[in-house]
Amino acid sequence: MRLFNSQLSPYSARVRLAIYAKGLDVEIVDGFGTPELERELEGLNPMHKVPTLVCDGEALPESEIICEYLDDAGLGLPLRPDDPKERARMRLLSRIGDLYVMEPMNRLFGQINPKGRDQALVERELAELDKGMKWLAHYLDGSPYAVGGKLSLADCTLAPILFFYEQIGPMFGYADPFGALPQVRSYWEGLKRDPHAARVLAELATALQRVMGR
Repeated sequence: MRLFNSQLSPYSARVRLAIYAKGLDVEIVDGFGTPELERELEGLNPMHKVPTLVCDGEALPESEIICEYLDDAGLGLPLRPDDPKERARMRLLSRIGDLYVMEPMNRLFGQINPKGRDQALVERELAELDKGMKWLAHYLDGSPYAVGGKLSLADCTLAPILFFYEQIGPMFGYADPFGALPQVRSYWEGLKRDPHAARVLAELATALQRVMGR
């Protein structure tokens, strides 16, 4: 298997975390690293997006789909709970993270520089982000894993999202982004101690430092 990846993409990070937790032998390449790789990626995936997984000659895009496929194919350690209710909760947490936390953050990334910042847009998206984080907190109990007492696909989704939430908060006046979210803070601190999550978070930190020129 081969994964077209971007180190700073939260979606690629989700797939890398699943791969690491499963102990899979996957070649990971930078999808935008060279013109040759870019052309190859575009030929495999008309959306020209990462992550894209190539397996048995077929290309599979979209991080959630890739992670579900790895479990459906029985590759490595299962990352979905056996219990149907816990599995539904796992998917719910991923959904909240993707739609109601990551989406407003995506729109805020373009407003990081105070010069030329659209304050109305910022206030609107911060309100949406606060709402999404409160919804997330409602379904987390502070345990180090989202469901089932062990790493699941929900954690693969939430680890990179919360990494960026912690980073972006101070840029918009949130000195302590988790201050009003004790359940999320407890979960986040516990999840960071998982070795596979820690590996991905270190990769994200290194990639962010590189982009920020630190």
